[in-house]
Amino acid sequence: MMARHENGALPTTILNALANGSCRTMDDLVDDLGLTRRQVSDGAAKLAYRKYLCRMERGCYQLTDAGLAAAAAGEVITSGPLGPDTKAVRNKVSNTFRDRAWRAMRVRRQFTMDDIVADAATDDEADPKNNVARFIRFLKQAGYVAEQRSRQPGTRLTSSGFKRFSLIRDTGPLAPVFRPKTGMVHDYNIGEDMPCPVK
Repeated sequence: MMARHENGALPTTILNALANGSCRTMDDLVDDLGLTRRQVSDGAAKLAYRKYLCRMERGCYQLTDAGLAAAAAGEVITSGPLGPDTKAVRNKVSNTFRDRAWRAMRVRRQFTMDDIVADAATDDEADPKNNVARFIRFLKQAGYVAEQRSRQPGTRLTSSGFKRFSLIRDTGPLAPVFRPKTGMVHDYNIGEDMPCPVK
């Protein structure tokens, strides 16, 4: 076995291969990483143990929000118990509507509000369209999202189309948070506040 696939190097290799949020099959990982199916299975099991990875219904592996945060932080998986740094990264990750919306924006790069609602909303979500509209407005004012000039065509003859947006500032897997009292957007990925002059 090659050194880069021993102990923690194997799950770390898989963690980095999935760091862009993609959902990849075992065959994809075997071909792209030069691993055996047993190696992919073993590495994925170690990531799943840390709740960094899940296997989707369509038969592919995808990182959880905690896994994306670990990859962004450059974590190296060890064969020992979870350390304090690993726990700290996981504790920062939550699964609110805006966390899921931010992840959808990072995957899509270009999107409409309806795209994000479809990706992030759950059955019990309260007014997801209004929520995502406010979230995008904050991100736009803080310089994370830009509105495109062209619109996506609507389905009705009288429709002027749907606004399209682009993610232009992707600092990591943790969703930026708007703080009304300060008028700033706090970015946990870089530990900085961004001015957000809400109009």
